[in-house]
Amino acid sequence: MSRMSGPDNLSKLERLRARDGDHCWLCGLPIDFKAEPNSAKAWSIEHLLSKCHGGPEKLENLTLCHPPCNRSLANRSLVKKVEMREKRRRKAWLASIRGQINKVLGA
Repeated sequence: MSRMSGPDNLSKLERLRARDGDHCWLCGLPIDFKAEPNSAKAWSIEHLLSKCHGGPEKLENLTLCHPPCNRSLANRSLVKKVEMREKRRRKAWLASIRGQINKVLGA
């Protein structure tokens, strides 16, 4: 996990935001770019292919994540990270649908 500073890194952050938007890669919820560093809704940089697995520092291998989401991804394989993402987003979608159904049914 990294939180960048400096002009080159801020440029990298701007390019990631332009490419990926302002949502966490893992959970899909919005990132608060004004939040305190390492707080739950702040931003961090995730290496999709972890450095320990030979992942490069190239923009193509980087994405934005909340710090807790980034920590949960840790040094897992890219396949495992994608599985975690699909599972987490599926749960969020199902919870949303349940909420909508409950509203319609008046529950």
